[in-house]
Amino acid sequence: MKRNKIDEISSIDGLIGWLIVNHKDTINNKVAEANVYGWTVVNIVPGGNQNAFLRGLRLLVLAITFGLYTWGDGVYVIYEKEE
Repeated sequence: MKRNKIDEISSIDGLIGWLIVNHKDTINNKVAEANVYGWTVVNIVPGGNQNAFLRGLRLLVLAITFGLYTWGDGVYVIYEKEE
């Protein structure tokens, strides 16, 4: 029987996210950690389902921090594991 698991990996955007955070390495590290426990990646889905209020709030935070920080949509990583 197969078990499924979903991890949400958040992202940091703005100038800080652009200069410091490597989104690809963040996803690779999370997947490698799950592989140690026997999980296999089935799919990686972009998490772009935010409503207009949250998008506006992100823009407001970006403006208040002078473009340095805001949170991004991130991704959902779907795993499966045989039991």
